[in-house]
Amino acid sequence: MAETASDAGSVPAQHLSIAEIEMRRYEARLGVWKVVLGTMVIGIAGVLIPGAVNFSTLLFENWRKEDEFRLAQRTAHQQYIKDFFDTAINQDIELRIRFANYFANLSGDDQRQYWTVYLKDIKDQRQEKRKLINELEGQLVALKRLPEGQSDVAEIDRVVRELNWSYSEIGYVPLDRSLVSVIAGKKERLYLETAAVVTRLAALQQPIDVESADYGRFWTLYRKDLIGIESRNVAAKMIATGAVLQDLVTSKAQPSEELKTLSAELGALIRDELSGVSIAQPSRAQTAN
Repeated sequence: MAETASDAGSVPAQHLSIAEIEMRRYEARLGVWKVVLGTMVIGIAGVLIPGAVNFSTLLFENWRKEDEFRLAQRTAHQQYIKDFFDTAINQDIELRIRFANYFANLSGDDQRQYWTVYLKDIKDQRQEKRKLINELEGQLVALKRLPEGQSDVAEIDRVVRELNWSYSEIGYVPLDRSLVSVIAGKKERLYLETAAVVTRLAALQQPIDVESADYGRFWTLYRKDLIGIESRNVAAKMIATGAVLQDLVTSKAQPSEELKTLSAELGALIRDELSGVSIAQPSRAQTAN
């Protein structure tokens, strides 16, 4: 009459309602899906998580290497600038342009734009300096065309001084040559020519012809070529010689003993200076005063 213990926890299938049966089936399917989905998630996570960790590690390592590379580039760039510092501040603008052009083409992307801007800036400076030289040369020509009594020696000296500054900055000298040797060579050539011209004028046996080549060349040397190159002493002799020549031309007289003495003194002075290769550039205006 009483039910056994094994029968107490179970209900015969015929006693279950349809709703209960469907619920049991739903619970069974849900259990299966839990097992399947759980296994899938665990499997996918087991694959993705190590992959994500490896990807992150590689990404950060790549970033670190890129930072180290950029740092090495900047360090090398700074070292190049340090090595070429003397060229970067050289007064010769042509050398600075070559320097900037070199780095504008060979620097990294992060530095190239700065070198390109710098290259354009110094090219603009060169163009402005060339324009100034043309203006100053025009002023010098106009000043030298004035009669001797109306010429402003101080103004001529100022224009010549500014021209020499501009020439020094714009002038190009190859790297394997010395600017001092170039100036000294030019000075020697002009000095020797000056001595020869004055010697020939002093040796004339007839009045000086104002149309002669030596007379014209003397004044070209006096008014143009020797300015900025001659020493104070040579400038003084040139001024004295020019004054005597003008008197001789005015009086239509033959070269005097005074001119011959000045010629000998100028020649001796030039020989002494060339033996020491002096390249001093004193002011003729100060000498004249």
